[in-house]
Amino acid sequence: MKATVPYKIGHFLFLGFYKIFGLKIEGADNVPEKGGVIIAPNHRSNYDPPLVGCCIGCRPVTFLSKKGLFINKFVSWVLRSVHAVPVDTENPGIKSMRFFVNLLNEGRAVMMFPEGSRSKTNEFLPAQPGVGYLSIKTKVPVLPVLITGTHESMLKHFLRQTPLSVKFGAPIYPEYGRPDMKNARELAEKIMNKIKGLA
Repeated sequence: MKATVPYKIGHFLFLGFYKIFGLKIEGADNVPEKGGVIIAPNHRSNYDPPLVGCCIGCRPVTFLSKKGLFINKFVSWVLRSVHAVPVDTENPGIKSMRFFVNLLNEGRAVMMFPEGSRSKTNEFLPAQPGVGYLSIKTKVPVLPVLITGTHESMLKHFLRQTPLSVKFGAPIYPEYGRPDMKNARELAEKIMNKIKGLA
């Protein structure tokens, strides 16, 4: 998938913006340049998705966004133009999983948070099985990503009181058989441990 013009503009602007606040990027060359891949960061802030996305220069990223954000035609157009797709995060089911599978089978880089939701305490939340299931189901690798600093205010980043960094680990390839709940949970926990290990 090729990046849209709005995506390219947003990528440039966000990267420049975050670098003003001392953004440090490590391991971005671990991102596969082609083929389906799940980009799996920890989650602390609403601006985690664009932060990680702007750190990846080799390919565009597809973002899974709450369908409630697509409030009208204009907003929907803007979000879709930067590769955001609406998902029902409150009631994920078989239909949603099939949708995710199709995105990965199309060869997209899809961002998905293994914790399932945003941590409000700056502590890691338990891994949810969804990311493990999708990796096993589609046979695509998962790229663990550690974000640090986004739990703090932008002012602290501007004053360089809190480091802001994104660190990419090596891809994790699914070495499990069937995409059942047991295997999905084991892989999801492995992914979360790898994210923690990047600290």
